[in-house]
Amino acid sequence: MRRADPHRALIRALVARYPGLLVLAGTSEPWASITYTGARHMFTCSAGPDLAGIEEAEFALPGHIVADIGFERNGDRLMIEALTIEEA
Repeated sequence: MRRADPHRALIRALVARYPGLLVLAGTSEPWASITYTGARHMFTCSAGPDLAGIEEAEFALPGHIVADIGFERNGDRLMIEALTIEEA
């Protein structure tokens, strides 16, 4: 069975949690450790809602867990970076 795309699922979850967030661009690349497989995600967003507390937020992604997420404000842009890992 094919797992859901965590990149698209994370975009949907971010927009649902933070109304007004506009994702302008995004990329992902495979990531792996000895015990986990996943992906690193980078998003460029228009400066919009306050994302304070995003590091503690829970996101429901089918078949994946958001292991780490953070953001940086850069002028009129938000840069969001996240690490997702596949659920066992």
